[in-house]
Amino acid sequence: MKVVSPSAIRELDRKAIEDMKVPGIVLMENAGREVALAVKRLLDEEPVKKSRKVALFCGKGNNGGDGFVAARHLTNMGFEPVVFLAAEPEEIKGDAAVNYRIIMNMGISTAIIRNGKDLDEARKYCRDAAVLVDALFGTGLKGEVRGVGRQMIELMNSLDVPVISVDIPSGISGETGKVLGVAVKAKRTVTMALPKTGLVLYPGAAYAGKIVVADIGMPVSILKSAEACAELLDMNSVAGLFKPYPPDAHKGTFGRVFILAGSAGMTGAAALCGMAAARSGAGLVTLGIPASLNDIMEVKVTEVMTLPLPETPERSISVKALEKALEFASGCDAVAVGPGLSRQDEARDFIRQFVAACPVPMVIDADGLNALAEEPEILAGLKVPAVITPHPGEMARLLSTDAGAVQEERMGTVRKAANRFRCVALLKGARTLIATPEGDLWINPTGNPGMATGGSGDVLTGMIAAFMARGMKPQDAALAGAYLHGMAGDLAAAVRGELSMIAGDLIDFLPETFLKLEVGGSNTQPIDG
Repeated sequence: MKVVSPSAIRELDRKAIEDMKVPGIVLMENAGREVALAVKRLLDEEPVKKSRKVALFCGKGNNGGDGFVAARHLTNMGFEPVVFLAAEPEEIKGDAAVNYRIIMNMGISTAIIRNGKDLDEARKYCRDAAVLVDALFGTGLKGEVRGVGRQMIELMNSLDVPVISVDIPSGISGETGKVLGVAVKAKRTVTMALPKTGLVLYPGAAYAGKIVVADIGMPVSILKSAEACAELLDMNSVAGLFKPYPPDAHKGTFGRVFILAGSAGMTGAAALCGMAAARSGAGLVTLGIPASLNDIMEVKVTEVMTLPLPETPERSISVKALEKALEFASGCDAVAVGPGLSRQDEARDFIRQFVAACPVPMVIDADGLNALAEEPEILAGLKVPAVITPHPGEMARLLSTDAGAVQEERMGTVRKAANRFRCVALLKGARTLIATPEGDLWINPTGNPGMATGGSGDVLTGMIAAFMARGMKPQDAALAGAYLHGMAGDLAAAVRGELSMIAGDLIDFLPETFLKLEVGGSNTQPIDG
């Protein structure tokens, strides 16, 4: 699904109204009706107060106009709405003014919030309300929220009453997802036509609650023409990346993965990466590890093979392993480099030389990226496709900046990395982002805070390597890896909870993840995600 900026959605509105001659008041009518239906659905689906009272907080613009329409439909549904205005009636213009006059003619209760006394009166009503509707500010909000608008947002947040936001929680930047001083904490957000970037990026995503994309009658041809900032990954699009395999398939059909990982004290990273690759459908998985760790790894992993390699006195991989590692890699379909390899000088030298000469597609993570941060031009000069999977700190080192700057502009940063290094870049974190050198960008909606635990990234690396070995393009392998990695985490959290989640839980839930996605079978029927 396309994710758009506020400016892009304004352009869609313009095209619908000016080019297609869809009256703006028709779009407002459809939007307001969808908000009213969302209120009814919430009350039908969840245990809330047995009250018919609904409080709507409305601004003077089109967002408020949607609220006025919603109040009319709620009245017709048998609810008892009260509209609290953040502006004087004469400030309301255009289509919003038309709908305001209608609710006045219907006798729907309205009150203007001008001061603290008015807020106190609103609070008394809202305590008994079943739902609050936030129709204060839309996606075009720029500066920090102040005055009465801020006080109304604080009132909504202070009450133990679920909030439904119209288009975007008031106080959230529609462009970046940043909180503009204060923002409504919504239970659900009814967003019009297409999701906005500020809704799916954090911190905005944490304020939006469940996002419902409402059809407001925008012509399909206009929606298709929308200039997307990114694509939001979903189950159907990811399922479509997996193709049925022939019933006479053998382990060679599913590819060979070679993983260079591990050092003294970091055998877990290698084991997690290897097992994740095996659980993600790779036909054969081999761990290239420092020789003295071989006996340990033989015990830790059963389905994964090992290749002992020359090591340093510190028991990390040695540059003397280069020839053997490259020779073995040439017989594989994909290579993963980095988990737990250490930051020893010789290990870093090995990594840089291996990556520069590797003959097959790679996914590079962790210490692989740390070594390349000293000579990032190696990435740009690769002759084979690659995926890099940095967390914000690793990305900062690659781009000679700091993690704060990366987090401040995640979308721009991941695009910059993909373009500079001419590879697929996956920036980990809440709402993992995937970018290509051509400028395409995807946002991954799966995952949860419980996955912020050691080894989680090693599992992701193994998964992406497995998908590449099975024949996926690096871009598709990164998309599938991010989505399914997060989905496994969500399934694990539902059963084991977020607090005690460990990286191994993600591997444990990979079989259920693939079953839910309905991929990987030998049938030739269309995939129904």
